Amino acid sequence: MVRWLILLLISSVFISGQELPFQPGERLKYTASFNVLPVGEALLTVVGLDQIDDITTYHINYQARTGGVADRIFKIRDNIDIWFDDQEMYTYRVDKNINEGRYHRKSSTYINYRDLIAITGKDTVAISQPVRDPYSLFYYLRSQQLIIGNTLQLVTFDNNKQTDFQLKVIEKQRIKVPAGTFSCLVVKPFRKQRALFKNRGDIAVWLSDDKRRLPVQIHIKLKYGSLVLRLKEVKNTG
Repeated sequence: MVRWLILLLISSVFISGQELPFQPGERLKYTASFNVLPVGEALLTVVGLDQIDDITTYHINYQARTGGVADRIFKIRDNIDIWFDDQEMYTYRVDKNINEGRYHRKSSTYINYRDLIAITGKDTVAISQPVRDPYSLFYYLRSQQLIIGNTLQLVTFDNNKQTDFQLKVIEKQRIKVPAGTFSCLVVKPFRKQRALFKNRGDIAVWLSDDKRRLPVQIHIKLKYGSLVLRLKEVKNTG
C-alpha cells in the first residue's frame, strides 16, 4: 500500500536554482473522506533535517486517522515517516505503521545507494538507480516548474518493488477545498498508460498554480477503497 522536513532554520535550499516552496515546520492539515464519506483528517508535516549516510535529508511525517462512526466501520490509523535528500529528493528511508481495518503492518525500509539495494527487515532488493517513494513525490513536484502536457520520467520504490513510470501534468482546474479556492495543476503517474500501482496506491495530486505549489487535493487508492484529502489548513510552526 502506498502511502507519506528540516531542522531549526535553513537560510536557503535550492533545486534548479530556486528556493524550495516549503520550509521547516510547515504543517498541512487535510479533511479526509473515504469512499466519498467524511471520515477524519490527515497531516503532512515538515519535521526536520536529519543526516543519513552523511547526507542531509528532509524528514516528512504523514498521518491519517478516522474518527467517530468511521472508526467502527473502517478504522484507519496510518503513520508514515519519510526521509529524502535535500537536492534531488531521492528516498533514503521510509518507516510505516499502517492500520486500515483489519490490515496492520509495520515496516522500515533503508535505501543503500552505495550498493544500490533497499533493505526492509530481512528482505534485500536490488535497485537499478536512485528512487523516490510515493509521498516524497509530493515535495519533489513542489520543487518543479510544471507545464500542462509535460511528462516526467521517474522511478519509485514501494512495498519492495521498483517501478519506472511517467508522471504527466494533465490539466489546470480550479477547485474549492476547506482552505479556500485554488487554481491547480493536476498531475498523475502512469505506467505504459496503465494505473501505476494496479489495484492500490494510485495517486492524483492537485498542486496550487503559484509559487507555493501546495498539494491542495490528494487522491489515494488504498486496498479497500479511495482516500481523498482536501486541504483545510496551512501552518508554519518553525
